Amino acid sequence: MHAPRSTNAAGAPPSGVRVLHVTPYFPPTWAYGGIPRVVVALGRAQVRQGAAVRVWTTDAFDASARATVAPVRTLDGMEVHTSRLLSNRLAWAHQLFVPSSLPPLHDCDLVHLHGHRHLLNFLAFRAARAAGIPVVHTPNGTLPRHERKTAAKRVWDVLFDGDVPRLANAVVATSRAEVRDFLLAGVPSERIRRIPNGLTLEEFAELPPRGSFRREMGWGDEPLVVYLGQITPRKGVDHLVSACERVPGVRLAIAGSARGMQLPSGSAHYLGTLQGADRLRLLVDADVLVYASAREVFGLVPLEGLLCGAPVIVGGDCGCGEMIAEARAGLLVSHGDVHGLAAAIRQVVADRGAADEMVRRGRAWVVQHADADQVSARYLELYRELLS
Repeated sequence: MHAPRSTNAAGAPPSGVRVLHVTPYFPPTWAYGGIPRVVVALGRAQVRQGAAVRVWTTDAFDASARATVAPVRTLDGMEVHTSRLLSNRLAWAHQLFVPSSLPPLHDCDLVHLHGHRHLLNFLAFRAARAAGIPVVHTPNGTLPRHERKTAAKRVWDVLFDGDVPRLANAVVATSRAEVRDFLLAGVPSERIRRIPNGLTLEEFAELPPRGSFRREMGWGDEPLVVYLGQITPRKGVDHLVSACERVPGVRLAIAGSARGMQLPSGSAHYLGTLQGADRLRLLVDADVLVYASAREVFGLVPLEGLLCGAPVIVGGDCGCGEMIAEARAGLLVSHGDVHGLAAAIRQVVADRGAADEMVRRGRAWVVQHADADQVSARYLELYRELLS
């Protein structure tokens, strides 16, 4: 456990910052999307940089199971507190995470909220404000009322979380596109900071040999088009299936859990949620990685794909496209443009030399801008500013 709270004459903690990260899902849980990957990369880096990191999360795992972890455990130097959900079904079907315990705020200097519209944030935010503890909020694309259950989100904002982004001491946008979302939601501009999400680059230092996933699946050597991520309406997976039907000779593999929609019919291979080495093996074998979603404020998967050598095609009207365009690291398409997406797939498959050059530029951009250690340093600077 952390030592009791103490401060120096200036009011700042005498050593590393003691931060509580709040997220409704955390490793080994991956079926809910990318926020667990973001939080664990940031927490690991902050531990390496001298912070005392605590995480408050739940035992959410997927549609039918809970994570089998201890109520309090240590993961890579992080102290992880896992609250049992009162209903796993409500969490998966309605994003209603009802924890059976209160946030472990004792001896914390700062609370960092991840995501939006869940009870953990609501409870932690109000407890932190009552205790005079600064709050940082990183919604990671969940602030707008888009895609599903928009009416329910409006009611939730009235009853619970509507004032969290406006009253938090700092709200962090991961891209310029998300800054615009914050301003439209009424977040004061002076409280908005822009910090990208980070990746633990060491995870990509020794990649599996190319072809191992393909051989295990018994696939041939035809070009492999890959989508990896949650399967929801705004991700454009149905458009990808239609586009690949217009490109003869390619094989489409889709990895992820379906939420709020049925799996599109067609000839795609649906692999379910992949973790760890299997995830990397699929990305290494991808000849084209497609992430043509709408309103994607960041998107870790294309960056992970670039680190694995996969050429990327992404939606051009969002933060993910903003970064790929800045890096000149892939092709951009409009969400829903099936013919344009098919043309982009044909272009990447036909000119591997140009695709490899985009991958080279993308890798360089990721190392320069999305290294978790660099991202962590920027967050720790923000924490110290709020605590001074």
